[in-house]
Amino acid sequence: MSIANYAMTHKRVIHFFLVFTILGGILAFPKLGKKEDAPFVIKEAALVTRYPGASAAEVEELVTEVIERKIQATRGYDWMKSESSAGQSYIKIAFFESIPKEEFNQIWDELRRKVEDVQAELPPGCFPTLINDDFGDVFGIYYALTADEGFEYSELEEYAEVIRRELVPISEVSKVELFGTQPKVINVEISQEKLVNAGVNPDMILEAIQAQNKLIETGKIVMENQQIRVDAPGTFQSIQEIENLIITGTGGNQFRLGDLVDVSKGYQDPPVTKMRMNGKRAVGIGVSTRSGGNSVLMGELVDEKLDQIEALLPIGIELEGIYFENEIAVEANMDFIINLILAIVIVIVIILFAMGVRSSILIGSSLLFSILGALIFMLILNIELHRTSLAAIIVALGMLVDNAIVVTDNATINM
Repeated sequence: MSIANYAMTHKRVIHFFLVFTILGGILAFPKLGKKEDAPFVIKEAALVTRYPGASAAEVEELVTEVIERKIQATRGYDWMKSESSAGQSYIKIAFFESIPKEEFNQIWDELRRKVEDVQAELPPGCFPTLINDDFGDVFGIYYALTADEGFEYSELEEYAEVIRRELVPISEVSKVELFGTQPKVINVEISQEKLVNAGVNPDMILEAIQAQNKLIETGKIVMENQQIRVDAPGTFQSIQEIENLIITGTGGNQFRLGDLVDVSKGYQDPPVTKMRMNGKRAVGIGVSTRSGGNSVLMGELVDEKLDQIEALLPIGIELEGIYFENEIAVEANMDFIINLILAIVIVIVIILFAMGVRSSILIGSSLLFSILGALIFMLILNIELHRTSLAAIIVALGMLVDNAIVVTDNATINM
């Protein structure tokens, strides 16, 4: 092959890679995941176990130490801190920071299995251990569903639950949670006078309710090749069933519970959490983007679905936006594009006076090719566009300009 043919082939290969870089970078940009902040994992978990009626010393000995011994064998365990108070055990477990975040789904799984195994060793009357390992979850979109005074709080919760169910199946959505909801309870209002006359004390009522409100294994009937399950539900299905519960007094007399107390549905009072928006009762709706997802696309899909839902909401129930990560991500991406264009223009204009037209175009275009090439690799490596990655690219622009000037200057001198 002659030198001229080799040079021509070499030039064509370079042109091909330049065109590929431009087209690949332009096509990669809209496909990259876009978020406001980089995803992160808080490598700690909190375990809370309630043991009503127990002293701090009993909680320490019978609950906290038992759980601690079990979970210390969890892979990646670093340190643990526990607090035992009257009726409650709190354990905080931390894992080594060097563990990659990709492994934590398996670690949380292992932790939950160990905690589940130790439940059989806890004393009677001890509630199941609650595990919180999602401190790092970030909700990118927040809405508040508000209701006028004419609506019951239960109606507001029902509409919020309908919205949650409609948003969960969206492809870019990771999870949807409701905030500010009140725990539902059954209120049993006791008349001390009635109980005294009937020879019944509150402990008898509590014992009777707990004894009745249980799931029991009733067995099955097997006949030749047929098997029939026997179902005898013991749990209460309505307020009327609670009212019809028979209570036996100290003298052997039996009374209907509804004749001694008032039973009604309600919400926990005082409430654990309460939410208001512009002075109205509200339920918060938080929506998070899936891992590697595009918050901009997620916001568009959520808005489209909510437009359909809002048309069906009654007058007086309104959906109000609080925070939108997708809009912030769009703004950040537009700032990035503007910064890139300004950087190229400024470099070309300044170097035009110092090194000439050819060098200024060469250095300016090198910035464009480098950034577009980086976008291609970001798509391949599943790196999202967010504050951290955009900041890194903008900082890299300065280094690229410096290197390009040095290389171009050396090449010009040698030529």
